[in-house]
Amino acid sequence: RPFLLAGAFVTAASFLMVFAPPAMSQTALFAYMLAALVLHSTGYSLFNVPYMAMPSEMCDSFQERTRLISYRTVFVSIGQLLALAGTAGLISAGGGGDLGYQIMGLVMAVIIFGAMFSSFRGTAGARAVPPNDGDGEPVTWSQTLQLFRNRPFAMLVGAKIFQFLAFASVATTGLLFMLNVLGVGYTGQSHLSVSLNITLALVMPLCVKLGATIGKRKTYLIGVFFFCLGSLSWLFADETITIAGIWARGIVSGIGSGALILMSISMLGDTMAYDRRLTGIHREGLMSSVIAVVEKTAFAVGLAIVGVLLKWVGYVPTVGGELVEQPQSAIWGLYAGFAVIPALMFLMNGFFLYLYDLDEKKFQAAGRAETG
Repeated sequence: RPFLLAGAFVTAASFLMVFAPPAMSQTALFAYMLAALVLHSTGYSLFNVPYMAMPSEMCDSFQERTRLISYRTVFVSIGQLLALAGTAGLISAGGGGDLGYQIMGLVMAVIIFGAMFSSFRGTAGARAVPPNDGDGEPVTWSQTLQLFRNRPFAMLVGAKIFQFLAFASVATTGLLFMLNVLGVGYTGQSHLSVSLNITLALVMPLCVKLGATIGKRKTYLIGVFFFCLGSLSWLFADETITIAGIWARGIVSGIGSGALILMSISMLGDTMAYDRRLTGIHREGLMSSVIAVVEKTAFAVGLAIVGVLLKWVGYVPTVGGELVEQPQSAIWGLYAGFAVIPALMFLMNGFFLYLYDLDEKKFQAAGRAETG
């Protein structure tokens, strides 16, 4: 919990640094922004690693953990919707220039700190598992590699790699696809984000119920199916698309995203509790750190891969904010980056989850550490 508080201070302060830099030369500004972004990433990690590790201790059962994570998923969706509209509104209210961004940075920094501090304050009475002898020993590479003897955790790591490769491809090509292929620009991107996040929040009760009745793995695989369906549906979209067509695709993708995001985080907590039962050692923080590194690395690699793809297909970058006519090869490249690559990545993601075999029966059988 103390790391949640430290992360709140560092993340909020560094966010304001990014959007309110002092007047300085370009060289100094580059160094300043690099430091601010590194500090921001550090602050977020300070918060996120314990935040993702704590559910494994706070909850006793598989289903209780899923219900807890469902609230987190809903509020993330609400936060994304508010940020989508709120940041633009704050910048506009400040005149749209430097002052607008400074006002937005200050307001959002206060909101960030408030949300993170609430997590710290609200978990004051949360259930925690007492540490065992040796839990505080320095972590070695050998100990880190031993985590992968936990088969469910290893499968989850494999799935995470392809999950974030898919997310990176969507993030890189989304707006470019809306601008250059569909011709709907920022408006289309906004409608897609709103429809996806609203659907994601609304399907949470159903996802929780499915997880309890058919199991988390099957529920996750259903999410993969809907996500792939939503991704591939963009292959049939062109400049004649309507707002209704964008919403329909956002709803399908929202159903898939809701199921797979909820279940993946819930299953991470399960693998942590399972590891604790198997070994008698508290490695939740280490496991959460490994997942965080895998997610960030996979996302960065995905961005680089898509960047190389766009260059290879001859995509012409926007200059001065004016769109340029793209060659047909670049259009097909955008279709590949926004529709085909994410679907292929999630098919591989689903393969790893198909091999994931941790259920309540297996969890209960691994009670050596806690039951003696």
